[in-house]
Amino acid sequence: MSESVGAVSALWRFPVKSFLGEKVAEADVTERGLVGDRGRALIDTSTGKVVSAKNPRLWPDMFTCRAEYIKEPKAGGELPPVRITLGDGTIVLSDAAEIDVVLSKFFGREVTLAQSAPADFTIDQYHPEIEGADPEGRRDRVVDQKLGSALFEQEGIPSPVEVGAFFDLFPMSLLTTSTNS
Repeated sequence: MSESVGAVSALWRFPVKSFLGEKVAEADVTERGLVGDRGRALIDTSTGKVVSAKNPRLWPDMFTCRAEYIKEPKAGGELPPVRITLGDGTIVLSDAAEIDVVLSKFFGREVTLAQSAPADFTIDQYHPEIEGADPEGRRDRVVDQKLGSALFEQEGIPSPVEVGAFFDLFPMSLLTTSTNS
């Protein structure tokens, strides 16, 4: 007999890394996480780095943007297009010919929307001026941070994230409202 240890109160999928996502009633889950979660991300064409909300100084408008699939993604299938709503109200589909131009204009930097992370998946990560916020003591600094399979390769340990995926460390995050001590 199994014991209930909790209940799912909300399920969220984020079609574009660091954009607001979509609340879904159900989703296919594989060893690679929720199908379609972080299926795309922006790449800063001047640096080759993945764009991340972890650098709000460079990318202050990431959380004003929302991404939603126009139809449900299926395990093993090609990802469907994403409807992107930018902070200024502009709506564009991920498969539109002008997608990179529209996104670059909004962010004020040249970006491209990608479906695969670079092999050397790196972001610019800002460490705020808060004592103890970073174990290495960096404060008010932006540092290069490898993520995904590139981080695990650098550390010489097996990766739970497949090459090309846009996950930071693991293919799924679970958050709770309380813990048992």
